[in-house]
Amino acid sequence: MRGDGGDTAAQGWVAPRGRAARGHLPRHVAGLFRFQPGRPAIAAGLRTGLALGVPLLISALLGNPAASWAGMAGLFVALVDKGGPYRTRARAMGAMTVLGAGVGLIVALPSPFWVDVALTLFWVTACGFARSFGDTPGIVGMLLANLFVVSLALPQRGVEGAALQAAWFIAGGLWSMFLALVLWPLRPYRPSRLAIAACYEELAAIADDVAGWPMEGPSRVGTWEAVQRAARIRRSLEMARATLGATRQGRQEESGRGEYLLVLLEDADALSLLLTAMSEALDEAPRQGACRRARIEAQHALGALAVDLRGVVGALARGSVPVPTSWDSERVTRVLHADGGIPEPARSQYSHVAGLLGRLREYSSVALDVASRLESGRPLPERDMSALGLERERERAWWKVLRDHLTPESVVFRHALRLGLTATAATALAEGLGLNHWYWVTITVIVVLQPYAGLTTEKGLQRVAGTFLGSVVAMGLVHVLPERWMLLAAIALLVCVSVSMRPLSFTVFQVLLAPALVLLAELQTGDWRLAGVRILNTLLGGGLALVGMRLLWPSPEHVRFGEEVACVLKADQEYLREVARTPAVTEVALREARRKVGVALLSAEASFQRLLSEWKGPSKELEPGMALITYARRFTAAVTALAASRAWHPESDLGPVVRYVTDALEELSAALVARRAPSALKRVAPDFGGADALARTQVARLVRQLGVLQHAVERMPPALRASEDGAAPAPA
Repeated sequence: MRGDGGDTAAQGWVAPRGRAARGHLPRHVAGLFRFQPGRPAIAAGLRTGLALGVPLLISALLGNPAASWAGMAGLFVALVDKGGPYRTRARAMGAMTVLGAGVGLIVALPSPFWVDVALTLFWVTACGFARSFGDTPGIVGMLLANLFVVSLALPQRGVEGAALQAAWFIAGGLWSMFLALVLWPLRPYRPSRLAIAACYEELAAIADDVAGWPMEGPSRVGTWEAVQRAARIRRSLEMARATLGATRQGRQEESGRGEYLLVLLEDADALSLLLTAMSEALDEAPRQGACRRARIEAQHALGALAVDLRGVVGALARGSVPVPTSWDSERVTRVLHADGGIPEPARSQYSHVAGLLGRLREYSSVALDVASRLESGRPLPERDMSALGLERERERAWWKVLRDHLTPESVVFRHALRLGLTATAATALAEGLGLNHWYWVTITVIVVLQPYAGLTTEKGLQRVAGTFLGSVVAMGLVHVLPERWMLLAAIALLVCVSVSMRPLSFTVFQVLLAPALVLLAELQTGDWRLAGVRILNTLLGGGLALVGMRLLWPSPEHVRFGEEVACVLKADQEYLREVARTPAVTEVALREARRKVGVALLSAEASFQRLLSEWKGPSKELEPGMALITYARRFTAAVTALAASRAWHPESDLGPVVRYVTDALEELSAALVARRAPSALKRVAPDFGGADALARTQVARLVRQLGVLQHAVERMPPALRASEDGAAPAPA
């Protein structure tokens, strides 16, 4: 079965040599030295260095240690800035400034031991729930928890001292916001343009790849690289959708640019569906004999399409005016008319390819036209945009989002309680023992403890390694740089470089940030032995975080992975029902159903990546899990190909096929959730003999993909199918 079998579906899987995989600890240690692809965030590093350095310089010149709180505010507010729409950035940085100043008022209250413990439980747990609202609120919550613990450890200063500290904090936050939002050029739609440009770059890469498929050899559709590419385009579309939505939210006076970008985004979503259908159609169609010329023409057209899409990328990213290529979507049709020797079902298949090329040409022409008007602002011509679905998405109320996570089944709920209880235990232990700078223990717990066990171990190792090496650097700098102004300059430089390197390596970020924080503490206290104290406190906090992850609601990834894949299969059922609905549904509804499958697939793939970090058994036992994700995405692609053909054959009755496939998917989902082997497929597939040749071919491919998916679930190892009551041994 070309393109559907196990020989191609899991290409890219390379198991480590030997009978058993390396333990997960050596893998985490190896990950300490791994760099992510990309470039240093130099602009962010410079902003953060200035946000911290200038207030510290003012503090030194004034001889006022309290003014150093402005430097801490500048650092924290700069760390909140993760890029994206300016409105979102301003809201996050403003929230950090105001809430941080409010948290600092805790120094005005008397804080006996039991009050410290109770307040830590309440506040850190509440900050843990900030993850409910996304990554940036999660970062704000973590920083507020850290700031709270630091404030808790400070001696009581009274109302006047607390108010002065809050004032300096607000001043530092406003300075950081000025650097990020005012001093740097304000281009509200720049993040959205770059996010949408990334979508078109991924689409161009897909078109280029299919255009370069060889005439001989195995299928290229089912490879792991192809699966990863499909995941990247879905991630890009979701990121662009969120970025543009946040930018447009609340902007009543639109210049038209927001509407242009919205058209380009929806056009990219439509193009992704058509390119998926084109990949499936060309993979299934014959390549030799009389079909060779039609295949060559189709691939040439896709190569020209890739050039057009990169023209859109240039317009979005650099402001250039795209120049359309002169490719002809009708060449395949003319080949079919000129060559009467192409038999069925190949003729129907290439007729379908020609129809897909026509629709690709239509959507790419819209994209080129809109992109050419971005800089000039010329109005769009009157055309039917209903297929693009240009209605705005409504943002959910914050209390509804929080309510969804107020359940023991929620990962955020369990993490928030685990974080609060572990941080409380750290505060009680460290403060009760009277440790020097005890709050470093609690801060380490807050930073290290993550919602997932594998991430906690990885973050703990990065934190410990970074603190150890960074503290050694700090001890050296104290002896090399005798003057206070030299130490201040070193702190600003270390922060600048560390933030610049953060996108590439969290370990390097920690190694460079740790000496800056140690030197800051030493400057404020005059205690030059704090490097060793920080190392010991970090080791204690990291150990408590690992204990908390193990004892408080442990939720190993092998338990969740099957449930995540089951969600994918359920979304596939709904997608297939939408495709088969009569009368045919709108393209907007179809794309929304496909989007839900894509989001579920991203979640399953993220679960598998976390599973890799926790796994202790032989790595070959994980291959069926990766194959299962691959086959699930391949099945979705087969449904997408069927959806594309419905535009030409809306009268086809897919009822028997839908019932057969959805029953099978329901059984596979139930088997994954119950962690058991699935029942065998029905031997008799639905009869589809009355349909045209193209429909029969696509339905046959869909049924084949279902069989391969069934086989992948059957191959799941006992450790991944183990029930939570211990029916089979857990791997971690």
